[in-house]
Amino acid sequence: MTPARRHYQAVTAGAEALRAATAATTGADAPAPTRDRMLALLQAHMLALKAIKSRKRKLETKRTILPEYAAYIDGVLEADAGGSDLVLVTLMVWSVDAGDYATALRIGAYAVKHRLELPATYKRDLQTTLVEEIADAVLQALAAAETPADGAADALDQALDLTEGADMPDEVRAKAHKALGLLRRESSPAAALADLRLALTFDGGCGVKTEIGRLERLLASSTPPDPEASASAPPPDAGTGPTD
Repeated sequence: MTPARRHYQAVTAGAEALRAATAATTGADAPAPTRDRMLALLQAHMLALKAIKSRKRKLETKRTILPEYAAYIDGVLEADAGGSDLVLVTLMVWSVDAGDYATALRIGAYAVKHRLELPATYKRDLQTTLVEEIADAVLQALAAAETPADGAADALDQALDLTEGADMPDEVRAKAHKALGLLRRESSPAAALADLRLALTFDGGCGVKTEIGRLERLLASSTPPDPEASASAPPPDAGTGPTD
């Protein structure tokens, strides 16, 4: 897609988002040709994905097709008009699947702000889905000894911040903090331990106790002795004289 074409689609999508929001408020009908085209494209892609049995191939296909929606996403987010948008919220989930956390969180912030909802085919609300999809992707990668997508830890932090006041199952927040702890256990053991302990407060059965114990031992063994405490402590034989 040429830059000019992408700009045109973004501007058109933004204008249609504004008309759709106005129509939702006034009850008037508003044509949305670009949104209709994007919905038709989404439905075609959904059918194509449904025919693919391999999970890996599904993810690769999503990475390939997501750029086709970039201009639409830009236009709707820049218009900031709100209003129900099946295309946009579906693309949020697909962006997580594709490891494009930056796009997923851009859409997520907009969706949370305007209280958008996922279609009924999803069993969870939008906020829960955003957090859990990222956490699941991280945990699945780690379990398979694969490297999670770039920026996964920052994405989880942002998703938790974005949904801080949302009501969601404690198990989902536990899963997110578990993923954060496992991601940080090598680079920042103290921060990792804090996340894993927090995960345990949300779900006592989330499977982090062994790693908590390991990190506690690691940090205890790597903590240098306090020189002031050593200086003030009496020598082992202090106060005893020679014996006959």
